[in-house]
Amino acid sequence: MTFATPKSASRLLLPSLVTLLVACWLGGGVTVDDTSIDEWLQLLALPVLLLAAIVLVADGMPRFVRWGVVLASLIALVPALQLLPLPAGTWAAPVARQALAADLTQAGVVIAPRWSLAPSATEGALWALLPALAAFLAAAALQQPQRRRLLQAMILLVLFNVLFAFFQAGLPRDSELRLYRDFTAGFGGLFANTNHQATACIIGMVLAVGLAAEARLRARRGETHPHRRWWYLGLATMFLLMVPLSTSRAGMAIALPVLALALVLTGTLRLGMVGRSKRATALALGLAVLAIIGARAAIGWMAVDQAEELRHVMATTTVAIGEAEAPLGGGIGSFVPVFAQAAPAQLRMASYINHAHNEYAQWWLESGWLGMAVLALALALLATVGWRVIRSEGRSAVLAAACLAAICAVLAHSWADYPLRTITLMATTGALGGLMLASLSDARERKSRGSRTWRSLTQTVALLWLSMRSKLPSIVQPVNIRRCRMPPTSSAWPFFGTWQTPRRPANASWRGIPASRWARSTTHSAP
Repeated sequence: MTFATPKSASRLLLPSLVTLLVACWLGGGVTVDDTSIDEWLQLLALPVLLLAAIVLVADGMPRFVRWGVVLASLIALVPALQLLPLPAGTWAAPVARQALAADLTQAGVVIAPRWSLAPSATEGALWALLPALAAFLAAAALQQPQRRRLLQAMILLVLFNVLFAFFQAGLPRDSELRLYRDFTAGFGGLFANTNHQATACIIGMVLAVGLAAEARLRARRGETHPHRRWWYLGLATMFLLMVPLSTSRAGMAIALPVLALALVLTGTLRLGMVGRSKRATALALGLAVLAIIGARAAIGWMAVDQAEELRHVMATTTVAIGEAEAPLGGGIGSFVPVFAQAAPAQLRMASYINHAHNEYAQWWLESGWLGMAVLALALALLATVGWRVIRSEGRSAVLAAACLAAICAVLAHSWADYPLRTITLMATTGALGGLMLASLSDARERKSRGSRTWRSLTQTVALLWLSMRSKLPSIVQPVNIRRCRMPPTSSAWPFFGTWQTPRRPANASWRGIPASRWARSTTHSAP
């Protein structure tokens, strides 16, 4: 079939991925869905997954993309392994399960031991990974011109959600046009949780900064209008101003440091120009003030949370329950029953607690040692990517840096909430991860001063050696290195006290340059 050819699959990949993301944004903004929307989103992810697999197999996977595919497979392997049966002795190894086994035996219940305490919920969590996995692989398989289009589509989705939030906020409480009529979603738009709206606005802000930096590089080559980057920077400012409207204290505390990170990583603020350029110095001082404000906001938010809210209590309780469920963990998706069974009296209320409001603590409770090992590998890969981004330059490096900053924002907000428990943000983060690794594979390494010095020294030694081997007569005279004009472009010259310049006859030339330009060892200014 022509549909299955790599060329046609590559052509269809971007439209199918954008369609999947649009569907996830329209129907995946809740954490608990009682309808069949999640199942339809999982089915929609299957053809995208197939197209991505065809393109990746045909074109081959770069090193960073291979690492990402291995990591994604390990993440999916955690809930898959938890569906397997275990021997009774292994199943009862955790302290919490020993008491549970005693209660079940006393009640006459026959135990069919599986790794997960809630196998049906774990299976549902496994299938829920399909949209994110498809988005990750599809974004990793995109060609270089298509990646910018994907980021633009993501920004449009965030912008649409902001406009929809304004529309929803202006409706009466009993309006039939409200998306969530059972409760007020505030400025959440398509999200049931306004904290997730803050995360989405931060993602849009960071991606707009990255596209602005990429547009600046394209404008230097004459490929786009020089003022386009200011449109992107205006969008980034607008998204930053939308974060306080979400009433998310954690989002506001995260937005400012993430903005500073994005400006530095994308090269919009070049630290080397601080002190030498008035614009760079003013921008750096402004970012420093914003970072201080963000740090003070974060400290104040944590103080309010510990005094008036239960997030801190829920997180610490989740960690303690996870220790009782170690090393196996309760199973992905088993948080609600496991937490309700072991929660202290302080957290027993009329409405159940759906999440720990700390993704790392909940992952520890549900996945145990295996899940934490996979999490450590994911953080190690992000650290490696960050180091490579710092040492890279060019348009691909800028896009990778923007995606990295957006992922860091999601991970930072996961310390106080659960953005990755929604299909919308999980699929969006998966697409950002694939785009980051694919762009990083195409980025060129930044030329450091040390490498340029070593290369110039090597070229100089090679030139001298070839000159000595030449049958042409030569005269060697000591000259001042700062006062001569030599053919090798060397940043290593200041490291030598004197230079020995070979002199050739007047009719000789070096790489087509007349001898009068290079053979004189007199007082010419250095290039």
